[in-house]
Amino acid sequence: MLVRPSRPAGSPGGPHAFFMPFAQRTSPHLERVRAEVRAWAERTGLFEDAYTSRWPRQWSRETYEKADFPLWVAMTHPDAGPDELTLTAAWHVALWFVDDLFLPLCRDAADRDAVLHRIDRLLRFLPVEGPPALIDPVPRNPVERAFADLWPRTAPTMSPAWRRRFASDVERFLRGSLGELDRLDRGGEGAGVDDPIEYVHARREFGGLPVTATLMEHGLGEIPGQVHRLQPFQSALRAFADVISLHNDIVSYHREVGEGGVGNNGVEVLRRSLTRDHDLADAFALMNRLLTCRVRTLETTVLPELDQAMADEGIGEPLASRTRSYVQALMTATAGSYAWHEATGRFDRPPLPAFPQGPTGPGTSAARWRASPEPSAARGGAVR
Repeated sequence: MLVRPSRPAGSPGGPHAFFMPFAQRTSPHLERVRAEVRAWAERTGLFEDAYTSRWPRQWSRETYEKADFPLWVAMTHPDAGPDELTLTAAWHVALWFVDDLFLPLCRDAADRDAVLHRIDRLLRFLPVEGPPALIDPVPRNPVERAFADLWPRTAPTMSPAWRRRFASDVERFLRGSLGELDRLDRGGEGAGVDDPIEYVHARREFGGLPVTATLMEHGLGEIPGQVHRLQPFQSALRAFADVISLHNDIVSYHREVGEGGVGNNGVEVLRRSLTRDHDLADAFALMNRLLTCRVRTLETTVLPELDQAMADEGIGEPLASRTRSYVQALMTATAGSYAWHEATGRFDRPPLPAFPQGPTGPGTSAARWRASPEPSAARGGAVR
């Protein structure tokens, strides 16, 4: 089916029609999760005055409610039970906070070594075995409190291999955000990524979606290494990340133009790199065709090839069935993400004609804080 956005998510001449063959559903536990995660965020300190007063348009109770992050989780995890949905939503809210506000504030107030130290401390709240191995075990800020609260509720039922994967996903997300800050410090036209292939790879590997995909196993059942190593399974994970990321780039483009941070949006990368005379409409159309190709990979290619690969490896039931269900959940999540982009108020800013420079790619909202007194938050957590 074609999904037509109600707001101008595509080129200046009109909205794109997005191809989306998967059905979208919303969890019946949404209202409970909204209330529980809001209360958790308050307890954790995500709305402390030290964070909300400096740039209230960037992170505040108002912007949180307008974005409705729990709705994204309810739409991308429609079959999760209420406790699992609350846990998953809390993780995503914490990562949105990290990308929208925490790392930018760290970078704004300290040097690179200090930010690296902050990241290292955060990662020590995600031990593969045992309690956090900190000299000072008391969390010092809202993100450390969030990790210290969520990890003991997440890790005990999962294997060490899964814990390592999850911690690695979080680390890549954190260090990817810092890398974008470093790129902006070098300044100039090169502050953004100019190679479309490099851009897609970076968006896929260092954005928040690997965290999302790994965390989905917590509720759906762990997928062991023998399946993760299969090429069709990895293709499914890559296509899942690409679909959500590239769609987000199209929908958020005008917002990022208005906020001065479009330099590393995928549409802008294509405009600069591939289209004749830097034509924006052509870049939108090309991005939409690329997006459709990635959706079709999930729709038609992944499951038949995965079934054959599992048969070749001698993977029988019930693991094969659980793996198929997991991949189908990835498909459903893409439809949910499309629907959330229509429902959320996160992108409700009027388009502006300027094309200012500055990165907006995977984990790059942090980088744009260096360019203006109230920098933008284009990408946070699992979806930007």
